[in-house]
Amino acid sequence: MRRSREAVLRAAQKQLGAYLDAVVAAAPVDSAATLISAADADAAGQVADAITATLEGHGCPRGRWQSHLLCGALAAVAQAMKASEDLAKSAVTAGVRAALTACGVPRLAAGLAGRAATDALTKLTPVRHWEDLRRAVQLLAVSMCPDVADHPEVEQYCLRPLASELLSAEIQEELAAIQAG
Repeated sequence: MRRSREAVLRAAQKQLGAYLDAVVAAAPVDSAATLISAADADAAGQVADAITATLEGHGCPRGRWQSHLLCGALAAVAQAMKASEDLAKSAVTAGVRAALTACGVPRLAAGLAGRAATDALTKLTPVRHWEDLRRAVQLLAVSMCPDVADHPEVEQYCLRPLASELLSAEIQEELAAIQAG
């Protein structure tokens, strides 16, 4: 029996929430990966806290907020982070290609070198940390959202990008099925 879109999204949200809880839970800090994951979750929480404090500081008490305000803001942060990653990758590729072609390197070879430079940069620790931080913001948005099925931005910019990395194969298949039709 095929579940409804809402049921699949609630299950995905629950699974991602459990993942976030596991990351933040009292895990031994004897591993660098565990420490970095906890730091990313903390940084995402700090983004949410900054939004909350600013709203409250400007006369918008929590009770007056719409139910999807904070998760919507976090989804916008995640979308902007992803857009900046894509823009930086394109700029590096184009810049290297332009510099090399200006020096007489054939366009194809210059383009391949530009892609190689971009690939090398994306493997560096600061860039990986940025991507991990974006994922933490996405996780927090999904876990804070009162109803992902009623919030397309959280679904599109947070839940779906995390699906292939963090959700079970069963939930991934159901998400693909509801997206297809």
